[in-house]
Amino acid sequence: MLTSYLVKCPNADCRWFGSLLPRQDLEAWRTASPHRSEASFQCPKCHGEWRARVVGDDVFPLPQPEPALSAR
Repeated sequence: MLTSYLVKCPNADCRWFGSLLPRQDLEAWRTASPHRSEASFQCPKCHGEWRARVVGDDVFPLPQPEPALSAR
C-alpha cells in the first residue's frame, strides 16, 4: 500500500510544499516494502522530479546529479 508524504520541492525557484504520493513508475510499489528506503517524487507546481530517502514518515531529498557538460 502506497502512502503520501509531506514534502518540499528541492528546486530553489519553486519550493512547493504539500502532500505527495511517490511518482508512479514501475518501481513505485517498492516504497511500501520495509527494505526500500528511496522514492521518486514529481512536483505538481514546477514538474521537477527528485529522489528522496524515506525514513518512517519523513522524506529527505537526495543530492541531485550534476548536469552533464557538453563536449566541444
